[in-house]
Amino acid sequence: MHNLKPIVLTSPHNDQVKRWRKLQSRKGRQTLGTLWIEGEHLLEESVKAGWRVRALIVDQEREAEHRQWWEQRIKNVPVYFLPTRLYRTLADTETPQGIAAEVEIPKREVDPAIPADGVLLLLDAVQDPGNVGTMLRTARAVGATGVWLGKGTVDPYNPKVVRAAMGALFHVPIRMIDLHEELPRLRSAGYRVVGTHPRGDNVHFDVSYPGRTAFLLGNEGRGVDPELMRWVDCKVSIPMPGGAESLNVSVTASLLLYEYLRQQRGGSLDC
Repeated sequence: MHNLKPIVLTSPHNDQVKRWRKLQSRKGRQTLGTLWIEGEHLLEESVKAGWRVRALIVDQEREAEHRQWWEQRIKNVPVYFLPTRLYRTLADTETPQGIAAEVEIPKREVDPAIPADGVLLLLDAVQDPGNVGTMLRTARAVGATGVWLGKGTVDPYNPKVVRAAMGALFHVPIRMIDLHEELPRLRSAGYRVVGTHPRGDNVHFDVSYPGRTAFLLGNEGRGVDPELMRWVDCKVSIPMPGGAESLNVSVTASLLLYEYLRQQRGGSLDC
């Protein structure tokens, strides 16, 4: 059983409610060092990954629907019951699931070591939350060693990113970096930096990707900053024989990451 008695909050002017409302903005999340997540699935993933739950917030009219779940998984954490109308003012989805949490954002190392091996995804000013969330989800699926977010990239703790990532946010190593500083360091560490360009020198299927590979993807409108391109070892393009002008950046990331995975696995089977 959960050993903390639920606290009922009814006023939108309550200090706790005001605190959770601040989590709707990037500035609020940075100031408080926490984020707001909704639904049992995302809560489950955050708990599995060891992220600390600061508070559990439940729609009072739906508490019976979620009680067994939280009593089995969330221990010694304050639980707050809110009337439906008040809960909905905090929820970020059109059809709230009735359970949410304030979760601590793990403190990041100021200058962490570059991974010894593996594939990295580097994002230059990618601004669409759905794209970043999808790329985090794909990065987790292929076992990427990290997703590094350059300046101008959307906040990874934006609620829309969190939802699109489907729990990957809690498992993929994320860094907020200056790509102008980190690209030279990656190359010095033996990484091959691969940039995407619609008129790249090579079709990405034809390129051999070594164990240490970093894919650089750019802004949805302008692509990769030309200043960053000078640090790229190889420019690749995605073949589009059907005549499409371009692909969504998250689709491009998926194609690159899975080609890398295919090459690392090697071999072939008759089917």
